Amino acid sequence: MRHRPPALAASLVVCLVAQAAAQTVTTSPATGRPTQLVTVSGSGFADSEAVDVYIDLTDTVLLVSSSTGTLTGSVTMPASAQPGAHFITAVGRRSGDAAQASFTVTTAWTEQGFGAAHLAFNPYENTITSANVSELGSLWASSVNTTGGTPAVTSGKAFIGTVAGVVAIKTSTGATLWTAETGQSFFGSPALSGADVTIGSFRGIVYSLLATSGSVRWSTTLGGGTFSSPVVVGGVVYIGCSDDKIYALNASTGAVLWTYTTGGAVDGSAAVVNGVVYIGSEDDSMYALNAATGALIWSYKTGGGVESTPAVADGAVFFGSDDDNIYAVKAAGRNAGSLLWSYATGGHVASPAVAGGVVYAGSDDDNLYALGAHGGALLWSVTTGNLVRAAAVANGIVYATSDDDLLYAVNAGTGAILGTAVTGGNYFGSPVISDGVVYVAGYQAPMYAFTLQAGTDVVHAPAPSSLHPNMDLVAAR
Repeated sequence: MRHRPPALAASLVVCLVAQAAAQTVTTSPATGRPTQLVTVSGSGFADSEAVDVYIDLTDTVLLVSSSTGTLTGSVTMPASAQPGAHFITAVGRRSGDAAQASFTVTTAWTEQGFGAAHLAFNPYENTITSANVSELGSLWASSVNTTGGTPAVTSGKAFIGTVAGVVAIKTSTGATLWTAETGQSFFGSPALSGADVTIGSFRGIVYSLLATSGSVRWSTTLGGGTFSSPVVVGGVVYIGCSDDKIYALNASTGAVLWTYTTGGAVDGSAAVVNGVVYIGSEDDSMYALNAATGALIWSYKTGGGVESTPAVADGAVFFGSDDDNIYAVKAAGRNAGSLLWSYATGGHVASPAVAGGVVYAGSDDDNLYALGAHGGALLWSVTTGNLVRAAAVANGIVYATSDDDLLYAVNAGTGAILGTAVTGGNYFGSPVISDGVVYVAGYQAPMYAFTLQAGTDVVHAPAPSSLHPNMDLVAAR
């Protein structure tokens, strides 16, 4: 006959196990960029105890638990934090109580132009540098042909249009995760907002798709076709159309909120900043519209169609025109809509990128230009073997594709070519730089992913007992 241990002993074992597993730490958010402010919350710690909070191996902040063993505070992810998993560990100085949570660092690129201002500048990319960019090599080429737009990249997925639908691609391998077979061709780029992928088709149908599956949430038919890429701000989708109109749609339902009619097709995309929609038209004009109502604020006339997507920074709207000029127009305030400067190239000008007070723009004259944002002075130019498409900037490097089938990596400060990679096809969108990978999509060609041959280091979860407190830290109050 088997004897049970005494009930008191059994209770003691349960209590000890429960006590050992009681400490918890959570982070909010659980995913974010370098320099992200992260809220750290804990429970189950010894009461009124100093608790060191580590990011990976570095003691970052000292907190004091409450009388009930809870704690809360914040840490800032280092600017140097590489993409992937990192670990936030809380360790009690007196008790040794410890708990750990993971935080995923990512430098997602969720729409054409990176953000609603369409600067085409990723300020958080920190993996590819001017010193190692020459080591970029092919990671994969997708099995599906795309239509040359700008991919949207986040959470291990890249989204792009094709001649028959929209595809989601696994960023680590290039494998197709799902395909939304709409029977439509998509020449614009997708925009990610929450769990949704929004994109407009050549036949003028705007779709909202679930990012997880490609299922259609809603679709809205416009009055013409669209090459324009949507931008989603404040629950509203803004998109141009070949029926000469700019549309504002409810991002949840697709209902039309307002339209504004220009004098020509609206093939470029909008930038939305401080409640103003900036968008060009084939009637040779750049428009500024009230984002809530669609009312005209100002317009500026150029000498050619404005297919370029504007970039808005430092109080100015920067854009290219088919009259071969790069323009800077005052965005808002006194004299809004007036010319600040223009610069003449030898061909139609693509959508510019803006970073660090410099405007980077490709032209059909086969050159990539760098101009001072304040005044438009030429800083440098680089000649390629064919016309240059839209540029993108990250970590001091300008990336641009040329119809000579090359991707160029150029030093943003000097114009020196740091490296090239062979691609294929023509392009409408810009390169995308996210989590140490450069993506480009060609017209009727694969999407390509390039990364450093050596890859990046994997951060492993540290054992709490191996961490060393910084005794110079002062407890946060």
